[in-house]
Amino acid sequence: CRLNDYYDNATISKPYVIIDQSKQSKWNNYLIANSFYLSVPNTVELREKDDIYTQAIENNDWYGQKIDLNNIVFQQKGLSNVGNEAFKTYCRIMIAFDKRNKGSFPISTDKTKLDEETISAFQAQAVKSAGDFKVLGKPSVKWVKFDKTYAIEVKYVRTGAEGHRTCVSTYNFYNDDKFAQITLSYREADKDKWEKDFENVVKTFRWSSDDKLLE
Repeated sequence: CRLNDYYDNATISKPYVIIDQSKQSKWNNYLIANSFYLSVPNTVELREKDDIYTQAIENNDWYGQKIDLNNIVFQQKGLSNVGNEAFKTYCRIMIAFDKRNKGSFPISTDKTKLDEETISAFQAQAVKSAGDFKVLGKPSVKWVKFDKTYAIEVKYVRTGAEGHRTCVSTYNFYNDDKFAQITLSYREADKDKWEKDFENVVKTFRWSSDDKLLE
């Protein structure tokens, strides 16, 4: 089997994931870092530290990115056990969370002005996150709104393994003392398989203080 993999380093402080399958039969609902909720389709699986695939790539550098078992990563179903079908596509949902002092970030219902310097900083971070792959064109950077919650969206296409192109969308959510980053990526050739569901994944984001689980 092929173990070629692209990996964004998304460090979670105090990893904490709870699953609730009672709301939707085909999607799994998670409480992450005891701070926010996110739902993912049943076509992806949570990467576990004892999985065959995880053990195979542990402590290795892949395309300039370091594997970290504290990361929270969802990947195409079947990859954990290196199933042959899983290697026929590629997708990732990568999650980072940080908690700082009160007032460190905007509150979730506000947005600040995106000046040229800030936009350039987000674009530079996208290029850095791509590691040894090349970002094609200039990443778009803008505020988006999901219900009452704002996030900064960064979208681009990069080169990928074995000549494939990969679509990447990163969403930066802020809420006073908390920051959550959701990065969704999939092989451009498999756009029909992943695009619609991944667009809906980010729409399920809820800060835990806002509402009950995905009501």
